[in-house]
Amino acid sequence: MLRGKFLRIAVALVILGVWLALPPNPAQAVPSFKRQTGLDCSACHTVFPELTAVGRNFKMNGYTASKHSDKPYEWPPPVSAQMLWSFTNTAKQLPRKVIELDNKANDNVNVPQEMTLFYAGRILPYFGAFIEGAYDGVGNKFSLDHTDIRPSVKVAPWGKDLVLGITVNNAPMVQDVLNTGPAWGFPWAASDVALTPKAATVLDGGLDFQVGGTGVYAYWNNLLYAELTLYRTARTGFHQLLGAGSVTETRVDGLVPYWRVFLQHQWKQHSLAVGTVGMITRIFPEKESEVPNLQRTSGPSDRFVDLAVDAQYQFIGKKHIFTAQTMWIHEDQTFGASFPLEGVARRYNWLETYKLNLNYYYRSPWGTFGGTGAFFTTWGGKDDVAFAPDRGEGSRTGKPNSNGFILEASYLPWNYTKITVQYTIYNKFNGAASNYDGFHRNASDNNTIFCLVWFVI
Repeated sequence: MLRGKFLRIAVALVILGVWLALPPNPAQAVPSFKRQTGLDCSACHTVFPELTAVGRNFKMNGYTASKHSDKPYEWPPPVSAQMLWSFTNTAKQLPRKVIELDNKANDNVNVPQEMTLFYAGRILPYFGAFIEGAYDGVGNKFSLDHTDIRPSVKVAPWGKDLVLGITVNNAPMVQDVLNTGPAWGFPWAASDVALTPKAATVLDGGLDFQVGGTGVYAYWNNLLYAELTLYRTARTGFHQLLGAGSVTETRVDGLVPYWRVFLQHQWKQHSLAVGTVGMITRIFPEKESEVPNLQRTSGPSDRFVDLAVDAQYQFIGKKHIFTAQTMWIHEDQTFGASFPLEGVARRYNWLETYKLNLNYYYRSPWGTFGGTGAFFTTWGGKDDVAFAPDRGEGSRTGKPNSNGFILEASYLPWNYTKITVQYTIYNKFNGAASNYDGFHRNASDNNTIFCLVWFVI
């Protein structure tokens, strides 16, 4: 165990040494967007990974915009890498039963928390991709992370630009261009070892890397975006490559339809987008078996219908950047399989979640600095079986309700390094403010200080 930890630290130090040896000149060490387009990173991102209008258009046009438009393929390939180092402290140390691998009960240093290598750009004139391979320093494993492959074409019927494309991806909303949803929304990074609330909607990351999907989309006149994608379990058919390295813990029943529509408007330094997203998912419950995580592949399944609305506003000035993002998700739950198996107390239930974050950054001669204030809340129907008392992770009240705030301060000394201090405050956790788990742990015991150094090359 210690040997593996030392090996990960050694690898991280070697990578850091290479990174420090590179001069900070942007022509020598830049992310793939600038390598391909010749534009500065600030054209695509406000503060990475949040996208600007240019970045959103780059993605919706299939990652194909290039300063080498006369070439049949992109050379050199638009490849980049990133590494995240983190420190996590919780107000009260974690219960022994929830500590994984060689993590400590508190004050965890993860060097690295994550290392990734990604291809982000054009492959052929009408074909591009974002493909991310990740090493999880906490779980000590390699896997395919966020992936979005897009062939696309632009036409101009009636004198208006129309982008038509296909997306092949491995997580609902990883293909989305707004920074409101789970894949690219705030918090941009979080601790992998701190306790988090038990209840979450399926749309809010519940199928990440468990499914593969193929969809079609249209983007008209820089105004209207519409998409329909069908997902299935990533361990079947040609989609199985999209789940490479991930353990399939969630098996869906048949196809999962996902739809996305939003309107956006850009004027001068401002942009505003308002949209809706939905998904209908049928999931097989775990079998009663001596084999852990053995799940059904036929028979009754549980049904989840997620409907969401979201909005995003951006102001991007020469020095001042302001963004507001919000999303509300409602989920109807029908436990046609879990209820007869006594895995839940109610056949029908519901869950809702709401998030709002306000971001401000200032670009100065000494770098970019600023921060985010965010509010989050989840609430839903009571279920004494699904949310039972359990040390650290359970609910004494049988309710899924959790809410709190996240305060984050970040400093970017240059475009490719971000230093972040994040503080998460829980007012309520898994149904209560005090003794929420039935073992005398309070919501505030899970308040978390998370420090992060994020390198991109």
